[in-house]
Amino acid sequence: MTQAGIGAVFDRAAAEYAEVSPVLWDRIGEATVTAARIQPGERVLDVCCGAGASAVPAAKATGPQGHVDAIDLAPGLLTHARRRAALEGLENAHFVQADATTWEPPEGRPYDVVQCVHGVFFLPGMDASVSRLARLLRPGGRLVITTWAEGAMEGFGRVLADAVEHVRGTPPGSPSSRQAASRIDTEPELTTWLTARGLTKVTVTRSPLHIPLDPPLAWRFVLGSGFRGMLAGLEESAVERVRTTLWRLLDERKLSELDATSLIGTGTRHDPR
Repeated sequence: MTQAGIGAVFDRAAAEYAEVSPVLWDRIGEATVTAARIQPGERVLDVCCGAGASAVPAAKATGPQGHVDAIDLAPGLLTHARRRAALEGLENAHFVQADATTWEPPEGRPYDVVQCVHGVFFLPGMDASVSRLARLLRPGGRLVITTWAEGAMEGFGRVLADAVEHVRGTPPGSPSSRQAASRIDTEPELTTWLTARGLTKVTVTRSPLHIPLDPPLAWRFVLGSGFRGMLAGLEESAVERVRTTLWRLLDERKLSELDATSLIGTGTRHDPR
């Protein structure tokens, strides 16, 4: 899927994305900012910021003397993020519709922290794209990458894929992001990958998250995440059949919780001093 296509999927998902944020995205974003150890006054770039799950707590952590640039391709998500920041009284967070592969710091000033929560595997040429993001850091700055742990979301995704196949008659294709994500879904793999991006002092922490499922929440997870892409091209009546089939399969397979466990990797740009 192209960058424009990815942006369109998440733009359509904006309302449901915001609805599930308190139980899913916000909890992961808070864990990421804790791992980033953002200090008052620091400059932060939040890549693939979504509805502000990590950008808003980053803005709180860096305080009024700091600054957060938060970028995403989906204007609908950015609208939610701006509204949330305004409600929090945060004037130091700036949300911009922009492509992470071409973003440059305003006035050329490097960042103290670049963070990306569940977004790097959507970037074209993940390795080169993230190496470029690391170069937006000052020497000694921190890159923070959050990705799914091995097995996370897979059980739920498999049931959804089976529901789509039942309705469509053919299995949905595997997105390229899944292959990219599978390369960095264990602690050793993420550590090695961040080190290969030229980072030092790499650490990876596991952030467990298991969310009890009921049918309405399960469907909101579908509509408020990248899973929504599986529904592309289906008529409204077919989408409704996917929904009811999903509920039935979740019950038959006794899948009562969503495993949303993440890995949070941090590394430091080499400081030649």
